[in-house]
Amino acid sequence: MPRSNREEQPELPLFESTKPDTVSRVFLGWENPALTSLVEYLSRNWNGEGVLDLTDALVVVPTRNAGRRLREALAIFAAKNEAAVFPPLVVTPDFLVSPDRLPLSAGKVASPRATELIWTGLLLDLNLHSYRRIFPVDPVRRDYKWASDNARELLSVRKLLTDSTLTFEEAASILARHDMEPIRWEELAQLEILAVEKTTSLGWEDESRAKLNAVEKGVLPDEVNELYVAGLSDMSPLAKRALDHYSKSLPVEILVFAPDQEKTSFDTSGRPLPKDWLDRDVLISDPESTIHQAATPLGQAEEAWSIMSSHDDPSGTVALGIPDPEVAPAIEQNLANRGMGSYDPAGKAVYREGLCYLLRLTQDAITKESFSSLLQLLRCPGFAESVLRSNSSKGVTPTQLRRDLDDMAIASLPFSLNDALASAKRTAQGKAHTISAIEWMISWISQFKKRDFTEVLTDYLSEIFAETFFSPHDPKRDIFTIVAGVIHSFPEDFRIAAESSNYKFDLNSRFEILHSALRDSRTYPEREPGDIDLQGWLELMWEDAPHLIITGMNDHVVPESIVSHAFLPDSARRVLGVQHNDDRFARDAFLLTVMLETRRTESTRTDLIFGRQSSSGDPLRPSRLLFQCQDSELPSRTLHLFRDNELDRSPVARSIAWKLSPRVIDQDHRIFQKLSVTAFKQYLTCPFRFYLKQGLRMESVEIDKREMDSLDFGNLIHDTLERFAKTPSLSQSRDSSEIADFFLEELDRYLTQRFGKRLATPIVIQRESARQRLRWWAEQEAEQRLQGWEIFESETDLSDDDHPFEILGMPVRGRIDRIEKHPELGLRVLDFKTFSPMEYNRIKTVDRYHLATLKRNETPEMFPDWALCQDKKGKGLRWIDLQVPLYHIALQERYPDTPVSAGYVTLGKTEAEIRVDVWNSLDEELLASARACAEGVIDSIRNRIFWPPNEQMPAWDEFRDILSPTAEDTVDHSNLSCP
Repeated sequence: MPRSNREEQPELPLFESTKPDTVSRVFLGWENPALTSLVEYLSRNWNGEGVLDLTDALVVVPTRNAGRRLREALAIFAAKNEAAVFPPLVVTPDFLVSPDRLPLSAGKVASPRATELIWTGLLLDLNLHSYRRIFPVDPVRRDYKWASDNARELLSVRKLLTDSTLTFEEAASILARHDMEPIRWEELAQLEILAVEKTTSLGWEDESRAKLNAVEKGVLPDEVNELYVAGLSDMSPLAKRALDHYSKSLPVEILVFAPDQEKTSFDTSGRPLPKDWLDRDVLISDPESTIHQAATPLGQAEEAWSIMSSHDDPSGTVALGIPDPEVAPAIEQNLANRGMGSYDPAGKAVYREGLCYLLRLTQDAITKESFSSLLQLLRCPGFAESVLRSNSSKGVTPTQLRRDLDDMAIASLPFSLNDALASAKRTAQGKAHTISAIEWMISWISQFKKRDFTEVLTDYLSEIFAETFFSPHDPKRDIFTIVAGVIHSFPEDFRIAAESSNYKFDLNSRFEILHSALRDSRTYPEREPGDIDLQGWLELMWEDAPHLIITGMNDHVVPESIVSHAFLPDSARRVLGVQHNDDRFARDAFLLTVMLETRRTESTRTDLIFGRQSSSGDPLRPSRLLFQCQDSELPSRTLHLFRDNELDRSPVARSIAWKLSPRVIDQDHRIFQKLSVTAFKQYLTCPFRFYLKQGLRMESVEIDKREMDSLDFGNLIHDTLERFAKTPSLSQSRDSSEIADFFLEELDRYLTQRFGKRLATPIVIQRESARQRLRWWAEQEAEQRLQGWEIFESETDLSDDDHPFEILGMPVRGRIDRIEKHPELGLRVLDFKTFSPMEYNRIKTVDRYHLATLKRNETPEMFPDWALCQDKKGKGLRWIDLQVPLYHIALQERYPDTPVSAGYVTLGKTEAEIRVDVWNSLDEELLASARACAEGVIDSIRNRIFWPPNEQMPAWDEFRDILSPTAEDTVDHSNLSCP
């Protein structure tokens, strides 16, 4: 057993108590791990025979997991002697100050949940004009969520004050003497008075006041005869007052994991004194090999694995510390990739689980009647199946239902469910199962509006998860149990909320009450054999693994520090006696020292890892604790910590758990049989993205868009122009007013057919833009007729049975917007574009959309010969699009005796951008080069050359999300040939 030393009690002041307090400090040393020392001390009077009976002891530890570890360690210790253990009552400090300690004769105390509901109701009714120092401006939406969020923030401040034995009123008085926002704190004090009065009027005692009362009058369970406080290095003044109270009736021992000679560096509560720890050296063994750095959280995970993989059985030897929560996902994923499990003793937040996400989407769908919410709900497990099951949609799969509704969303842009239902019944996208799905959701909206909230929500979830079953140890079972409990408690929560406020509670408020109840709920999955423990900073002192690896050793994480706070900045905390940055520094310096000192033997080790960048690329500093060394060591330590090694200088967008492996397409795939004229541009832009889009048929789907995208807008214009061209009575008109009237009429017809009579505001704005552009074009359309150009064909196939168009035997497909005919100039191919042709305040002509000059960082050797050509001056160019040249070639072949020209019609945003842009310099030499380029693309496709990719794609690249940071990083291209 390690040597311990019980302090002699000082002489008590006269008249302070009729019985001497029995609080003493015991220093357990750090020769052994803290957990081992504590077990040995608690069992010091046991001779190893019979049961180890500790039922008369109460042990206070810092965290829930520390209690679990202690109970396990006691059981193992007793088992070594082939004995059982009756464990002590192991609790956290909240147990000592809980209102539950008050005698049964005390009044009913408001629960934390009830307190939050009361404060929320208070804020809903509050006259904000009288509290302008707290609420300087009115909220945009003063709804239940706003009140709930603000109530939680105010209550968190109140808890800090209560832990320091203060009320808002007492804090206001202290801060006023220091001229620290006195008016604001007066408002907070008045708010607290109103809340306490409201609580009292509802028949409860205020929770905070009850805590302050409990530390003076609390009663411990009858069986407790000894009270131990173990490793509580940041005991609150409230807990200290409770100990002082309980020490009058039973002995209290403060157990400190430090040697006896360190007793002057701790206060009487076992807290490390800042004056002794702020400048104290933290002795790190062999810092050159035990302090590591990594660029990003992913890098820290890789570094941790590199260190721990030296052990044959890491799960039995290594423990991981994760003070920075940002590093945890990377480490969990890193271990999972290697087939190893991990265990987080802090549990998992229920609010982040899929079931709560489903409830959030349901709230949007029910309260906003949002169609996009339905689309997202259909992606939740079980939801689409329940929709199909309820409507008896035979033969329809969930994937088909989602795809059909997505198609309708893209085509019709419905905002509400009623808009979607009207669209489904009006357009070709509407099918029986899509109509039924929308009607199913609308029927639930009706039920939520008419029936009891708890009952209808229970029925709703029951229908969705009717065929969902869980094994006894499935973690999801616990999540459903917690959510079910919250729903069951909802009527009582709603009663309290309604009695606390005059607010009119709608369906949205009811959902918010539900969400606020789930916000702090957590599940605690069982630890599986072989799991690696992932522990937070305060848990690590209780870890007895011989090899400890601590990640996230960065400033503001370790030591924890408050940089800013809306109500309690560090300066105010010092005045009020609330835990401040120096206290945290002293605590964390002590904790790190314990971890290091208990691992000084040859068979033990502590490794420390800090990051240089956050996941978002923000720079990070090493922990100040890593610089707590002798002055003579500081230069070399600093050089080591800031060494310029091969760290990545650019932020990594995200961790890549595995590489994408595109499937190989069959030889009979359509891209080997025929190509569209626009596919050449896609291949020239990026062969790999061509493979994804044309070979694998991948495309991004923007199901929540609220306006027409560029393709939709283009289709709107093209449909109008096509109908004009195919109306003989108008297509040859020279009257611009007549043409414009037809354009506007057809425009409205198209929009009504697609989006319905009630157009959303963004669509109305786009309609006006289209109208203006078509009015301007109507004048030019009439002018073309005056110049002798007549519409010859419209929306005609580039290649058909009568006029096939092939290159190297590959059929090339496409639709030509318009072919015009002139009695003297021959034929003219026009492709209508709705983009703006302006670039750097200059008109960008049609040739520059097809040919690009080589950039400074590009050389001809970087491109295949067939992709290159020269202009008349011998300047190097490369093909980036072949559309207009291929139209020209196809028309020449179809009409060999007729002159042909080709170009764009640009319908831009301004009148100057409405123009006919013919490519007059498109001569035989350029046409031959374009054909050679097309042949090169076809050969490359046939030879399956789809790599390397273009890594310089613009920000709007639709594959950006899946190919980030680069395609090379994210794709296994072993199945894709390289030239």
